[in-house]
Amino acid sequence: MPDLELQAAAGVRLRVTNSVTIQGGEQTLMDQARRNLYVLWVGNFLTACSFSLVMPFLPRFIAELGVTANLYTWSGLIFSVTFLSSSIMAPIWGNLADRYGRRPMLIRAGVAISIVYLLMSFVTSHVQLFWLRLLNGAFSGFIPSAVALVATNTPEDRVGRYLAILQTGMATGTILGPLLGGTLAELLGIRWTMRVASVLVLISVLLVIFLVRERVLGAGKARTSVLSDLKLAVSNRRLLALMISALLIQASLQSLQPILSNFIPTLAREGWIAAVTRSLFGEGEATDFVVGFVFSLPAIATVLTAPRLARAGERIGFARLLSAGLLAAGLLILPQSLVQSIGWLILLRFVFGIATAAVQPSVNAALAEVVHPSFRGRAYGINTSANNLGSVLGPSLGGWVADAFGPRAVFVVTGLVMLAASAWVQRMLVHGPEEPLVGAPEEV
Repeated sequence: MPDLELQAAAGVRLRVTNSVTIQGGEQTLMDQARRNLYVLWVGNFLTACSFSLVMPFLPRFIAELGVTANLYTWSGLIFSVTFLSSSIMAPIWGNLADRYGRRPMLIRAGVAISIVYLLMSFVTSHVQLFWLRLLNGAFSGFIPSAVALVATNTPEDRVGRYLAILQTGMATGTILGPLLGGTLAELLGIRWTMRVASVLVLISVLLVIFLVRERVLGAGKARTSVLSDLKLAVSNRRLLALMISALLIQASLQSLQPILSNFIPTLAREGWIAAVTRSLFGEGEATDFVVGFVFSLPAIATVLTAPRLARAGERIGFARLLSAGLLAAGLLILPQSLVQSIGWLILLRFVFGIATAAVQPSVNAALAEVVHPSFRGRAYGINTSANNLGSVLGPSLGGWVADAFGPRAVFVVTGLVMLAASAWVQRMLVHGPEEPLVGAPEEV
């Protein structure tokens, strides 16, 4: 194949040869980047929708399997074990992604998730569910792989904006998932809801196979070991600060997962909102609808505000936007511990969602700013491990705090962790020293 040189916006020169290929044919970088974004937006939407079809109702499913003692703790463990196994495997998948491409990792992850969701629908005990959730994490990674593909196949001056748009795909799936999941769980049961989730992920895989194309830098060449990748990542203070921030953010956001689906119904029994939903849906359906709606509120806010916030990040810097978002989120989640009505919880969860809309896209965009394109698959894999460790600690800690001190205490702990994360970002990233790009060719 003739050599084809592409000059990226940041001045990074890419040579497309037999070892640096555009899978499926040669297209202009911008046109293919836009097409990848649209297709992966749909893929992220379907994958996130499949996840949120099931997860809000997981504690109830665990109870249906016969768990009565320590329900919150078991819910936290079963939820978080996926992220524990994923945190171990993510750097390995990231290393393979930089060697062979992110597209194969998307296909691998999607097929694995689809199979696990299908198997989950047949479990007869919470122990079986625990082991399947562990396998789910070990072979997962569709959304992180999509983020890495967009970050490495988009002109540098548009990476932040495209990542924010991609985030809205996940957020939209998170919005519709609980609402659709509540309806399906009521009409068909949770087991059939899991089977629907399996089909949605399979559709995402087919979209990637037929429509996504990728530039693979140095395809098939020997790369570095996972341990050397980790050593290189933690040796850079800015990247290390981002990974610690990602861990704290995810721990905060996920700490509420074990308690919300059981906490919300305690607020939804009285008031005009409860009366309206009961008149429209009936008693049981009303509870499912309200749970799904409250779960969806932060994601609704993300869809409405994330692209605009990304443009603000391009002006003021994504580190500053990240710090401000964490500060606002921490201040907004603390009063949720005091609410006595579902109306106040709905209002606070929505405004809280506006704050968190600035958070995750800022982490992804800031990471792209400090990492060389050839190292981004590995960097996003390592960052996924940090996210997943947070997702292990968050639900486990949230479940323990709820069992020991009551569910309202979880909001207080979550708010304090977010405020601490904001201060950390301010110190290490906003006012920290500049460092060279991580993973530049001479470093690897």
